[in-house]
This record gives sequence, structure tokens and C-alpha cells, in this order.
Amino acid sequence: MVLREPLTSSWTISLRPHEDAGAPELPPVLAAQVPGCVHTDLISAGLIDDISIDGREADQQWLWRTDVTYRTTINHRPGNDVVQLVFRGIDTVADILINGVTRLSVKNMHRTHAVDISSEIAVGDVDVEVRIQAPLPDAEKHVAELGLYPRPYDMPYNYQRKMACSYGWDWGPITISSGLWKPVELHTWSRAKFSDLGVAGSVHDGTPVLSGSFKIDGSTDGLKVRVSLRDGDVTLATNESSATSETIDSLPVPQAQLWWPRGRGDQKLYTCVVELIDGEDVLDSLTRSVGFRKVELDTSDIGEDQLFAIKVNGERLWIRGANWIPDDPFPTRVTLARYRQRLDDMLEVGITGIRVWGGGIYESEDFYNLCDAEGVVVWQDFLFACAAYPETSEMFEEVELEVEEAVRRLQSHPSLVIWCGGNECIEGFQYWGWQEPLGGRPWGDSFYRKTIPGVLGRLDRTRPYIPGSPFSSHSDDVRSFKSGTNHIWDVWNELGYERYEEYSPAFAAEFGFNGPGSWPMLTRAIGKDNLDSRDPDLAIHQKAFDGMDKISAGLHREWKTPPVEGHAWYFAAQLLQARAVQTGLKHFRSLYERCSGTILWQFNDMWPAISWAVLDYTGHRKLAWYAMQEAYRPRAVILTRPDFGMPLTLINDTADEWDTPVDLWLINSAGDVAEQAKVHLKVPPYSAKRFDTHELLPGLAAADNLTFVCVDADGIRTARRASMQPAEGVLPQRVQSVIEVTGNSATVTVTSDHFIHELCLLPEIVVEGSRVDKQFVALLPNESTTFHITAPVSLEPLKARLADIVWSHNRLLGS
Repeated sequence: MVLREPLTSSWTISLRPHEDAGAPELPPVLAAQVPGCVHTDLISAGLIDDISIDGREADQQWLWRTDVTYRTTINHRPGNDVVQLVFRGIDTVADILINGVTRLSVKNMHRTHAVDISSEIAVGDVDVEVRIQAPLPDAEKHVAELGLYPRPYDMPYNYQRKMACSYGWDWGPITISSGLWKPVELHTWSRAKFSDLGVAGSVHDGTPVLSGSFKIDGSTDGLKVRVSLRDGDVTLATNESSATSETIDSLPVPQAQLWWPRGRGDQKLYTCVVELIDGEDVLDSLTRSVGFRKVELDTSDIGEDQLFAIKVNGERLWIRGANWIPDDPFPTRVTLARYRQRLDDMLEVGITGIRVWGGGIYESEDFYNLCDAEGVVVWQDFLFACAAYPETSEMFEEVELEVEEAVRRLQSHPSLVIWCGGNECIEGFQYWGWQEPLGGRPWGDSFYRKTIPGVLGRLDRTRPYIPGSPFSSHSDDVRSFKSGTNHIWDVWNELGYERYEEYSPAFAAEFGFNGPGSWPMLTRAIGKDNLDSRDPDLAIHQKAFDGMDKISAGLHREWKTPPVEGHAWYFAAQLLQARAVQTGLKHFRSLYERCSGTILWQFNDMWPAISWAVLDYTGHRKLAWYAMQEAYRPRAVILTRPDFGMPLTLINDTADEWDTPVDLWLINSAGDVAEQAKVHLKVPPYSAKRFDTHELLPGLAAADNLTFVCVDADGIRTARRASMQPAEGVLPQRVQSVIEVTGNSATVTVTSDHFIHELCLLPEIVVEGSRVDKQFVALLPNESTTFHITAPVSLEPLKARLADIVWSHNRLLGS
């Protein structure tokens, strides 16, 4: 059998900054953690601060121009076995030396690389060096050689097969790290072993079928590959094929149960065991978890337009999704426990689909395993983002090998339902002014139209593929709203969030609005006790182009005189983001028959940021997270913008009829109920129903700047102001708040004699890590509501500062 051993201990690194790097004085050798990177080792040694806590980009720029060498020694192993040194991921451009001799040069952090050290280890100890070149000078060399290939940022990330966002993005820091970022292993065997394996479960003509492919190191003469599908200790099916074929013969498993997305059925998983055999001897064995489902892309006509709907096992999904970026600037720090927490945050917010964005990485097995188990469907980008890419022979070779490895590794995951060639690259060529600087040079289109689909045609036909997003399935124009996926960014860049309600996409794959992360995280990051939107230190953590100005413009659209600093600005800026998120998500859901999904930009963050994330780097749930939770309920209540008549839509995305009473209230500028109505409605399964709010509340026709409509169906309550103008006037927050604290939990009960809009608690201002069970309460006159707060530490400090944490739209107007 093959012995696979992790090689994690006794590594060191040494750093060689270039003359122009401006590096500080460094020790000659440091202990290295593998997997890891130069940044994490320097943080552990106390030589740099952690950029995800309070470190500064400007203090770490010297690392962009620093060569890094990893060293270890592997002890002598006499014998005739084959011994292979396997690197699961080297970031990025490196030479691997064995006993001082260069054995392999690599240039792709997304691939596995291996070196045979059999002859060396058989006669003595083996010295291993991995000499990693400084990333930025290497990329700059390619720019000089190949010329400019357009990209949205100054950094030349598109010349390397490296995590693009390590060069910075409009939500993240520039790190440009180097390292052995995935495990290093020692493989020992006598005759042959699997070097790669991919299996996938699908359904053909109603029968679950297992298929796959493999690669073998060593001689395959006379060997066979045996595939067994197991349910616990029971073997359901097995077959054997020649090891020379590299293909697993299709294995029907008629008794297998189907895997279903979340909310549609059970997530049944099986164990697939693939063995390399010589007669009765098992030379190697690998296992994969698999599920069986049929995935289709429905682009059928709907009126003059076309659908873009993922169907699983014949059922159309309405995907409630978000975009996922690397959860840390140094991905090796993301543990299984952290992935588990992030998935729990997804499930609690109502997400049923997640898009792994193309400027990051192919995620850890832990991520996809959790999605499989929870039924969260995955859209997987290949790793191209927002740029033209040189179509050199070297790049073609790297891309093909990278895609082959990624497909084989990921195809067993039933949660993965669609492949995508990349993010906004085709749009960039069509709309971002690339054609003149490119001067007719190839720009990456061949990767998306030929290379990737060519690999998928050989290895994985169990799920659909699109060449990029945005993408039109029935037009050459990727921005067409008649079919395909759309990215909607004019709302953030130029317009108010009500603009979302003018669009009718088949699938909204990117849109979002920017707002601050948690108060304690940002104040710690800038080393101050206040947040001031005019502070350049705070602006460092806002990477979006003109981001602070765009937030300010948005606040002025909402309030006549918005705040600019302190708790009031923090609440207003988070509330603005939350309103935009909820408006966009609810509107697109209201187009239930036409639109088949939303993927909000973005779910998570990788550092202390003012960004589009709904969950900040520390795991704090921004107000936008709660807005998403309201919009992503399987059953949702939606009020559309006032100048469109403020129609009411009820969404029922469940298998059961929704039979519910619906209460409506018209609230006047004094915060009193001016009119009330009650109806009884039935909404069939997986459908929407729409109603004329003016018929139910005739007084809505005379609404002014501070009139609100409030709706409640089965306890699902929403409210919206009946004006598009900035809110002005006085709508005071007259509330009585009572707090009870028991250790690290607390309740806050709030009562008011008049209507309170968007009642929220901000306990994180006082106690970091505190979490509230709800936000955005629409409190009717003489009602009470109770919030539940939890924290990892005592909540006693909240007693003395209760007034600091109770906020609402009313309080902003009153202040």
C-alpha cells in the first residue's frame, strides 16, 4: 500500500529582500509553519503586525519584493521503494532543489507538484529547498515582456496563476504573500499509485450512475482499478476496469437515493472507494464522498425573454445566494471550525446557494463537504477575474493542468451545480475599453471558450458550464437582461438602491452595497475610539473607488442632514447598506417567475473593512445580514417602491400552500395608525401573489414624507416609508427600554406609544462579540418587543449604557 505522510515539522524560512524593497533588519532564519506563508511566520515571530487585526499595508510592502526560501531535511530511508515529495500548493513562482540541485520549477499556486527523491533518500539524508521568487518583480517582468493586459487595478495580478485578490481588491488589502500554503507530503510506494482521482454521481434515464477518471504514477501493466460504492458497511455496487484507461466505467446504482438541495429533500451521501489492484493485492486506495443528482440549466423561453434556472432532479431552484471570497488574506488560517461557523451563518440567514468567486482560490475540501452535508448548492468560478489574460503557450499549459486538477478534485461534490469560466472578463472586453490597448492580441477568451470546456468535456459532463458572468445565454451581449446572468453595479456606483426595482434579470449574480464592519473591529484597526467618515485612517479600510463619498451620497439620499461620525454615522451607514440589500433581494424575489436567483455581493470579509460584506471579518453580523435574513425567508413579504404604486407581494418558496391572514397599517407622520386593513390570502407552493396596496389602504394616496406602510403575515412583518424623498422632519424615538442581564446573556424589552421604524440594537458598541437575535423591528404604537443578546463575555456593561445601543430610523431623524 501507498504510505502518505505529512511533512509539516522542522521547516525554516530565510528572507532575501531586494535592494529596493525597503525591508527592516531581519534574522537570518525563522521557524516556518507548513502549511503557511511568509506573513504568518513573521506574525508568529512578532516581526510584523497582523493585517487582519491592526497591521498596516504600508508597513509590509517590502514583502512584495522579497525572495523566500523554505528548507527542511528528510531522513535517510534505505530500500528500493519509490519516494515522492508532493507539494499540494506552492505560492507561487519557485524552484525546488534537492541536495542543492534544481529538480523542478513551478509557477502556479493552484496546482499540485511532485518530485521523485527515491535515488537521493536511498543513500542518505535529503536536503530540500523551495526558493520562492518575490511575486511582484516576477509579474512586472512579464508586463515588460508581454505589454499591458488591461485590469481594473494597478497591480499586475493577471500575469500569474496566483490568488488574484492577494494583489488587493476593492474590498481587501494588498498582501502578495509567498509560501507553502498547502500541505507537503511524502509518498512511498513500490509499484504504482493514484496521483489524481475524480468521481461524480449523476442520474441518467432515471438511474443513479457513478463515473470518473484517474491518473496513475508508475507502471500500470496488468493492473486494474476497482470501484465500490458503499452505504455504511453495505456495498451497493462494484466494477473493475483496466488501469491503463484512465477512465472509470459508468457504474449504475439503481438502489441509490438522490441527493437534494436544502429545503427540497435529504442530502444523502455515499462513500466511493477506488482501489488500484494487482490480482488480490491492493496497491493503493482512495475514498470520496459522493451524492447522486441530475443538474440541468433551464434557458427556456418565458415570454420574449429566457429563463436562467438551475434545475436539480427536475425541480427548478430559486437560489437565495451570496458571493464567497477567501475568508482570510492567508487562506491556511481558515480552519474547519471557522468554515463550520461561516456555514452556520449562511444557514441562519437563509442562504441556499453560494458562489465561489474567481479572484480567490478553489476552496478547501472542508468548505465543499459542509455544503454537501447541508444542501447548499455551489456555483464555482474558475480562477479568472476582471482582467485580460495573456494567451501564451506557458499560460495555456498551466491553465489546462490547473483546470484538470480542480475538476477532478471537486467533481465528486453533489453541491457543486455549475461551473463558470470566470468573473467579468468577457464583460471587460466588451465594455471596459480594453480593445484599444490590446490591439488585437488574444486576451483570455480561448481559455473560457476552448480550454476549460475542453477539459470539462473529457472529465465532467454532470453539471452545466457558462464561459463567464455576466453572461447571456441567447445573445453575444453579456449585459443583456433578456437571458443569462447580470451584474448590477450602477446602484452602488451612481444611483439610489431603489434603482434595483427598475431591473428584471433572469438571474442576478452580482449586486451589493457597501457599509462599515463592526465598531470594535474598525476602532481597533485604526487605533482610535471613534469612527469619523472624514478620517483618512478609516478610509484606508475602504478600498472601493470613492467609497466614502458614495456612502455619503447614499446617506444624503436617505436623510436631509445625515451624521458624519460616531455611533450615529456607524448606525446610519450600516442601515443604508441594509436597506439597499433588502430592497434588491426582495425586488428580485418578487420577480419569482421571471428571475431564478440572487447572489449578493458579498457574504464575508478577509480583514477589517468597510465593504459589501454582510458578515465582517470577526464574524459580526452587520445590519445587512439581518436584512438578508428578512429577504431570504422561504416565505417573504415584500413592499415595492412608492412611485411604482407600492404593490404587496407574498412569496411562498416552500412545498406547502401558505394560508395566512395579512394585516396592513398606514402610519401617519405623528407615528399613529391612520388606517388599518385585514385580508386572508392563500399562496400556492413555489409561487408568488401580488396585491394592490392602494385598494387595501386607500389613504396611501395622500401619503407624505413620513408616512409608512406596515404589513404582517404570520408574524413576518415588514414596513416601508411611502416616499422616495430624503426623510426630514421630526419623528422622535420615545421608547422605554428595560434590560435584564444574566452573565453572558441579556434581554432588552422596548416599548413605545408611537410607531418606531427599523428598531435595532447595537450592543457591539459596548461589548465586542455580542449578538442580537433580530433587528429592524417595526414597532406599532403601544407594542413591546424583546431582543435577546448573547456574548462570549459578561454583558453587565450594557446596563450602564443601554441608551447608547437602542437605535432606529426615528432616532436618526430626532438627532
